[in-house]
Amino acid sequence: MLRFVVKYGFHEKTFINQFLSASVKSHLHLELKENINQVQNLNTLIGVIDTSYKTNQIIPLDLLKLVLQRSTELVQVESNLEYLKGLLLTLSINRIENRQLNQTILDVVMQNYQKFSEEHLITITETIIYNKLNQKYKIKDVSILFEQMAINLQNSDSQIYNQQIMLQLPKLINLSQHVRHNKLIHEILATIYGLLHQLKQFYNQELNTEYLGLSLQMCHVMDTLEILFQNPLIVSAQKKQQKKLQQQFMDLINQSFTEKNMIETQFSVQHISSILNFVKKYPKSPPISIPPQIHNLIGNIYISLVNEYTTNQKQKILKTLIDYNSLAYFLTKTSKNFYLQDQDYKVIHFLVESENNLFILAKTLETISTNVQNHNDLHHNPNNKQHHHHHEHPKLRDPVLQLIESKIRQLMQNHLNPSDSLVIAFQSLIRIEDYSPKLATYLEYFAYGQVLNQLKWVDFIVKFIPSLGILSKRLTQQFYMSVQQNNSDQFKQLSDVWEKVLAILMKKIDYIESNKIPIILFYLSQASKLDLKEVSKLLHIIKKSTDFTKFNNQQICEIFYSFSRLNYQDTEFYFELINKLVDKELTIDQVILIYSGLIINKLYNSTFICQLQDHLKIKDFNEKNMLSYLQALLTLQFEPKPAILEAITTQFYKSKNTEFVVGCATSLLQYQYDQKVLEHYNTFIKNQHELYIKSPFYAHQLHVLFMKLKHVDQINQDLLQDITKVLQESKISLAKYHLQMKQITRSQMELDIIEQFKKLLDFERLEQQAKLSDYKFTDQYDPIEIPNIENLIPYQIDFKVGDYCFEINGPKHYLQIWPEKQYKLDGWTMKKKQLLESIGFKYIEVNHEQYKQKGLEYLKQFQSI
Repeated sequence: MLRFVVKYGFHEKTFINQFLSASVKSHLHLELKENINQVQNLNTLIGVIDTSYKTNQIIPLDLLKLVLQRSTELVQVESNLEYLKGLLLTLSINRIENRQLNQTILDVVMQNYQKFSEEHLITITETIIYNKLNQKYKIKDVSILFEQMAINLQNSDSQIYNQQIMLQLPKLINLSQHVRHNKLIHEILATIYGLLHQLKQFYNQELNTEYLGLSLQMCHVMDTLEILFQNPLIVSAQKKQQKKLQQQFMDLINQSFTEKNMIETQFSVQHISSILNFVKKYPKSPPISIPPQIHNLIGNIYISLVNEYTTNQKQKILKTLIDYNSLAYFLTKTSKNFYLQDQDYKVIHFLVESENNLFILAKTLETISTNVQNHNDLHHNPNNKQHHHHHEHPKLRDPVLQLIESKIRQLMQNHLNPSDSLVIAFQSLIRIEDYSPKLATYLEYFAYGQVLNQLKWVDFIVKFIPSLGILSKRLTQQFYMSVQQNNSDQFKQLSDVWEKVLAILMKKIDYIESNKIPIILFYLSQASKLDLKEVSKLLHIIKKSTDFTKFNNQQICEIFYSFSRLNYQDTEFYFELINKLVDKELTIDQVILIYSGLIINKLYNSTFICQLQDHLKIKDFNEKNMLSYLQALLTLQFEPKPAILEAITTQFYKSKNTEFVVGCATSLLQYQYDQKVLEHYNTFIKNQHELYIKSPFYAHQLHVLFMKLKHVDQINQDLLQDITKVLQESKISLAKYHLQMKQITRSQMELDIIEQFKKLLDFERLEQQAKLSDYKFTDQYDPIEIPNIENLIPYQIDFKVGDYCFEINGPKHYLQIWPEKQYKLDGWTMKKKQLLESIGFKYIEVNHEQYKQKGLEYLKQFQSI
């Protein structure tokens, strides 16, 4: 090669052709080094730099210096401005920085910017901005480039078919996020208006076979609008114009892309890709929502296609239309802004039947789950006035979910490592609240051997633990809410899996990022009823190894709540957390977490509780936290703020949410008797009486309310009769509720104290003096056997003789008032005491702690009754 150079000289064109095609370039690097000063074409050096880096054959440092030096010389005399753009871009992409060369390029750019094409001007400006060259080289006149781009845009032809404009606009809008230029923003908006005008003219013309073929141009417009509507600079600078622009675009879509227009157009297989592309791009940018008839129409088209074509043809169609060869996956992924209907599930069912890829089935399940959850979030948001009506899920949804579940269970048996897919499927099934999946197979799989240890760490922390927490909460709720629900086997499986999770967390405690600790603990706290053996040990390790000063308010609230719910005993630790929140402005959801933690730990400070209320904003409330707020303050024996109470009462009258109506009515009437609230609730009870027959929890709440109202002087007796009738029908629910509660709350110390009282008190005399013998407590009799529900007291009593009710109150029945270290009964215990006394019983409070300290001597003080 060297003899060739000496004999014939350096031929630049021959050299670059050889360089681009050679697999090994080291000998050509040497040739270039020998002849660097003979290179006359800047594009040759651009090709050498770019090709070397792309093929991982890095230019030697001594040669690179020579190349950059020669480039600097050629830039100053280069007449082809495209090469300047290419060189700047190549240096930027390959992260090659040479101050002198960059400055020279930028100087030439600023001298010739009016000669650049729109595309080159934008590319150069992008490179300057994104690589911060304007900061490094102190170029103060970058705004000149923006001015020129605005002029170019103003002078351009804004026809819909001008692809150059369609490519430029998104780039220009992105640039405006980095350097604000009002004139450029104005011209961008003006251009969009022009495009919309052209679109309207186009769609007002007579329909023809090109109608759908041009939907790709529509996609470019949508991409541009998407960027425009999400750009905070443009939105803030041009609010009125932006709102008008959105409305014009929506009008255009609703007028043009109608079912009638789509059906009247001649469809072909070639058009399907354009339609799906249209649908795929459009839902990305809220608040725009695609007309659902277009989406439904795609289902019809697909069904007709699969019925019309042979298997081979169908496979070809699918492969050209969608990723993963699964229209089910595609449909669910592209439906973020509208709810999947039976039309869609029909298509999904058709494809799932022949799908044998475990991962695709899991992802399809995931996207259906996401679609359902997005719809539910929208539907349950009280601030969303457009989605307050009741909406049943499509009839074909559950059969599709059952089919996917069945296929996953079959395929996992023969899969070498199904863990990744099963985590996705497990998470997805749990997120669908109104569906009852068969999860035993999943729990059995995850509890087996080292399966959990082999999960990806991020999936274990971000997907699996939250899913397990949600399932734990749901099973606990079902335990109280359903007469027939029996989840003992699932509770056992769940406990086994949680124990393995705890073991992994303790073993890998050093791998847990500190910002993940609060959320892990929060979901673990949902399993507090499972009595997990290793929880306290894990909490102790976390407490010792964690720097809590690094957490924000939300994380402190989650930690306080989770440690409390998991029954971690360390009052000093809780005070340390509380002190971090004093005088902080918290959201309503954060306040609920703190209130809940205070209730569990039985901590009370009126100043702190009041301060937490002071910053709450009514607009931030929803039905879920309204209910939690009311119930928390009842337990803390604290009055809600009048304005918030009024807002909750107003929502009570409007709500269609069963859980909210029942809980809200019970809480509001506990605070004070209100005839209007009771009448509204009574109407609900008569219309929903089946609810109380089926749910032990709701039946008990109604029973408690009934006994309170029975002793209100101004109560309407007709209303009481209506409630009595529903309670008579709900005896089985009441019996189940109190059977469950007795199993949970009875302790050995209570049994010991009761036995001691039997020796100390004169039972016969007290029973003879009794005047309230007609009243029975739920733990004395099965409610089914009592003909008169009106005399059944909705509480268990630790011990009763005659008209004396003995309650053995442990620490959980008292609020600790700090810093005074005084104690008072908590809200629910006080309500129970007040109800019993209103009936005529004498309430005898036996202090659990006093008995532990003094034993029998403490109990002897009650002998005189």
